[in-house]
Amino acid sequence: MSNQMMTLKKLAELSNFSVSTVSKALADNPEISIKTKNKIKKLAEFYNYKPNITAKNLKERKTRAIGVIIPNILAHFFAKVLSGIEKEATEKGYNIITCISDESFEKEVKSIEMLANGSVDGFIISISKETFVKENYKHLQGAIDKGLPISMFDRVTDKVYCDKVVINDFQSSYTATEKLIKSGCKNVVFVTPIHHTSVGLDRVSGYEKALKDILKRKGKPKVLVIEDYQKFTDSFTAFLKDNKVDGVVAADELSGIYTMNLLIGAGHRVPEDVSVIGFTDGILAGNSNPPLTTIDQRAVELGKVAANNIISRLEDNQKEAITYETTVLETYLIERGSTKFK
Repeated sequence: MSNQMMTLKKLAELSNFSVSTVSKALADNPEISIKTKNKIKKLAEFYNYKPNITAKNLKERKTRAIGVIIPNILAHFFAKVLSGIEKEATEKGYNIITCISDESFEKEVKSIEMLANGSVDGFIISISKETFVKENYKHLQGAIDKGLPISMFDRVTDKVYCDKVVINDFQSSYTATEKLIKSGCKNVVFVTPIHHTSVGLDRVSGYEKALKDILKRKGKPKVLVIEDYQKFTDSFTAFLKDNKVDGVVAADELSGIYTMNLLIGAGHRVPEDVSVIGFTDGILAGNSNPPLTTIDQRAVELGKVAANNIISRLEDNQKEAITYETTVLETYLIERGSTKFK
């Protein structure tokens, strides 16, 4: 009998058990004896029986699909997180449907509304910049109220109760700033294109705390916010003319490389005159000139944990959990040619 012809009903007829008994045996239901389970499983294996996943999902009213919403697909960090999510989801028998918010509150809301109408069982999300600015999380709470659990990663908010996975952004930025100061830097600036997000604010706080602790208030915090890269070129060039800079901590990979190129273009040597550290160990960081020293954010691991969190809720039916977990992953510094540490 061919694999395509074998059904649960036919397997029941061949084994002389009811459809219900066969189904429970294959699912390891404790109501069925071990002897019966073994007999039915051997028969199923012999006929290469595969359960009808679509029918099973319809019966359980599950799609076995997870909606994933990320702010930017072009950023290496989010691409790596997505690969971690996909790998974990596939291993657990789930598919993912990915939407890009493009840092837009409206797109984020529309993605949630579109997928919440029976397309997915839950969501994994990293919040957009506009959502943080608006401080409006009703669309996320609305999904949870519909029975669709949410797992957040990287950019998270305390305004929504759900499972979260992050890195220690404050400590990572503190450590980077500390390394620069101890290598001799006295005028360290912080450059950020993600100032309005949770991670951006934590990284600024870590930088400012390191200046206060180590330089004993001698170093005034200088945070340069990038809203538009073209305008930043002019403003940073003007800043260099009026301010001494010997160290830069950048909030992400692109801003780190962009700032380093502007420094070199202005006649500064990296790292002889100015040392630069960025977040995210992406393809650009390893191939810039000089290669960028970075903080590895463990993107793939973040994705795996985020996926495992949501799947655990779905499998254990813990959609209305009393407590939720926030997992904090430790980071490490990858030293390259853009810094000169003592």
